[in-house]
Amino acid sequence: MVAPQTMDGFRTEQTVFHTKFGEGVITTLEGQGNDARAQVQFGRHGSQWLALAIAKLTPVD
Repeated sequence: MVAPQTMDGFRTEQTVFHTKFGEGVITTLEGQGNDARAQVQFGRHGSQWLALAIAKLTPVD
């Protein structure tokens, strides 16, 4: 089993909420600082890359 990646308080496999896309699961984290971004799989909107500095993701779990 691969350990989840962690970055800026987020981790892969974590459920998050976004005001536009709704609830989703982080599948990938990459970058550092202001360039950090997360790929999130949303039920209705598919996979989206979001900049952590501006996306305002809220952890659900």
